[in-house]
Amino acid sequence: MWNDTARRLRALPAVVWGLGIVSLFTDAASDMVVPLLPELIAGLGGGALALGAMEGLAELSSAALKVGAGAAIDRGVRPGPLVVVGYGLAALVRPLYAFAGAPWHAMVLRSLDRIGKGMRSAPRDGMLAASVGEGQRGLAFGVHRGMDNMGAVVGGGLAFLLLGLAGLTVDQVLLVSVVPGIISTAIAIGITRRAERARPPEPKTEGKAEPRVAVPLPSAARRFLVVVGLFSLSASTDTFLLAHLRHQGLDVKWLPLAWISLQLAKALLNIPGGAIADRIGPKRSLALGWCVYALTYLGFVLSPSPAVTWLLFLFYGVHYGLTEGAEKAFIAASCPPLARGRGYGLLAAIGGAALLPANLLFGVLYDKSSMLAFGTAAAIAGIAAALVAVVVPATDPA
Repeated sequence: MWNDTARRLRALPAVVWGLGIVSLFTDAASDMVVPLLPELIAGLGGGALALGAMEGLAELSSAALKVGAGAAIDRGVRPGPLVVVGYGLAALVRPLYAFAGAPWHAMVLRSLDRIGKGMRSAPRDGMLAASVGEGQRGLAFGVHRGMDNMGAVVGGGLAFLLLGLAGLTVDQVLLVSVVPGIISTAIAIGITRRAERARPPEPKTEGKAEPRVAVPLPSAARRFLVVVGLFSLSASTDTFLLAHLRHQGLDVKWLPLAWISLQLAKALLNIPGGAIADRIGPKRSLALGWCVYALTYLGFVLSPSPAVTWLLFLFYGVHYGLTEGAEKAFIAASCPPLARGRGYGLLAAIGGAALLPANLLFGVLYDKSSMLAFGTAAAIAGIAAALVAVVVPATDPA
């Protein structure tokens, strides 16, 4: 299996690796900031509910853009400019956290950051799907997500070193985050131009070009998106896990390192997880990954110490490995090319729109009882895993 995976990795086109590098630098910038957000919100006078509201509102604000950007690609709009502007906006916004004076300032900045993500996500995923064949999509998206998560490792490591060894303040680390963000934007300009040059030209027609006709989403994709929406209600932001570690007594200086360990687990498991999705089919991979999610959240309920909670991060990473590439591979397999942009846009938008109620629910329950919060999320994830196995038709070999 591993020799076959290595051969398939070598066969992936430069666009996959290039967009992966862009995401690596982007997440390096983002994850210099994200592990510090719970401490930033607490320092500004906010609690678990404020943290959940910030992340939820940020994703909700970008949800419409995700759908709109995907629909624009289906209508023939060039994806490259949307990808570049999306990365550039986020790069310029992140350092401004250093000047936040109230929780709502951080909420506005986080929303602008996620608007950039909303602009770029569906166009970028469409470029990735178009660059490989059906049998390579799980692996291609796994590579992209793996490099994205490796960037989070780099960013968390930089934050840890700058805080712990260089002696920088939290505000100074936030300002430094602009550097990898600008690098990612510069690389995105080059790789999107290369991808668009590699696209086959549109067939020429006599007279005025016919507009592209909208293709409806197939039933399999619609059912899948509904189940994704249900699972997303359990998928509150992972920064709650950092807040839980802090609540259990972990010193703040270790939070970036804890975040690194989670991102490293995700990065190391994305590629094998994508290969598994190609082998067993994205539907089965998703059902298995969501079961892992539910079991891990039950583990968080029973965790007696921050050390055990931290150790569970490694098992939690298996969920990401099995699902991040599989979700996007399912959309590519179930949607025709002229509906794929909307499919990716809706996938991203549903997850984003559900994050606000998911975070508010988790935050409210966590303020009452951590056991109630983690247990409720585990139950929702378990139901979603059963539904994806039973209700969603397979698009992969039986």
